[in-house]
Amino acid sequence: MDMYDVAVVGGGIAGSVAARFSAEQGFKTLLLERYKTPRNKPCSGIQFPYLEKLVGKRIPQEMLCKNELFKVEMMTPSGKVVKGSMKMLNFWRSTFDYWLNSLAIEAGAHFMDECRLLDFNEEGEYTTVGIAGRDGERQLKTRYLIGADGMKSTIRRKLRPQDFKRNASGATVNYYFVGDANLDPYTLYMFYNMEFSPLMFAWVYMKDNMWVVGTGADNHLLKYAGKFLRYVQEKYVLRGEMVKKEGFATPMETSIFLGQRNLLMAGDAAGLVDLYRGLGMDNAALSGRLAVNAIIKSEQTNSFPIEHYQRLMAKTVSKLRENEKKQAARYATNETLEKSLSPLNLMKGGLFMLTAAQLNKILPPEKIILLPL
Repeated sequence: MDMYDVAVVGGGIAGSVAARFSAEQGFKTLLLERYKTPRNKPCSGIQFPYLEKLVGKRIPQEMLCKNELFKVEMMTPSGKVVKGSMKMLNFWRSTFDYWLNSLAIEAGAHFMDECRLLDFNEEGEYTTVGIAGRDGERQLKTRYLIGADGMKSTIRRKLRPQDFKRNASGATVNYYFVGDANLDPYTLYMFYNMEFSPLMFAWVYMKDNMWVVGTGADNHLLKYAGKFLRYVQEKYVLRGEMVKKEGFATPMETSIFLGQRNLLMAGDAAGLVDLYRGLGMDNAALSGRLAVNAIIKSEQTNSFPIEHYQRLMAKTVSKLRENEKKQAARYATNETLEKSLSPLNLMKGGLFMLTAAQLNKILPPEKIILLPL
């Protein structure tokens, strides 16, 4: 039976970052990905430049979309438009995650795609893991297990079945168009209106040569998506061919769960998506790094890594819970949403953003200020 120090389930951002840093620390590391890579993942693929610090590498230009996003246009429920400048990274998750997989491999991690987690059992110092891959089913053992297998996490479902509903607790959809529109290809458009989404802003932006029109909801998603799409087509004269439609639904509640004993949860599987900011990839990368830091500290102190991981993640978890309350309050009605986007609030937010962006240039990765505030 194969033996590993660290086994990571999930080849997305959290899992790939964790596997790479684990291998670089000299741990015998296994990275498992359920699907054949490069694999598609429904996701905005938009992040702030500090993501490079969190993943620990400068992102090659060929990993990014041809059109750079550096402007933002926000529309409030009343139709007010607020414009700003904000440099962003724009990438396809299929390309980006595949690059992160390659970094983990280069660092010495053993990578297996098309490999599904069947089950796991904690047995004293080791966890026995059952997998099904191209060569059939087999078992392996690992000292530490990191669950980074997304919002449909097999690991979390076994440990905490109460965190999963029978029906979807949230979903998103993206429509991709090739064609013309009265829109700027270098701008991220954000629409705050409960008629388009009861959870967060709806969005429009360009990825290479395709316009992306998307939204999210906790129920009746297609109703919201259809209304928003018709609005965009009419207001911005969006014309062309819809070349792709993709979506994602999860039955998992967004409660945060970081793991137990020698098993750590990271990224979406840990519930680290922030609807207030509309982001989760930075939390995913950060949690991947900190999970490995926790394992290192546990080795030094002969203790369980969860004890260190909870401490290292305490600030992030606190901010997520604070933002969850803010999001619920602002999305009570369109009136409360409009008030949250008042000129004074936006001015304060803009000043904080400018200050934080400058500080992030000198802060170490683990101290990065996650944006927007």
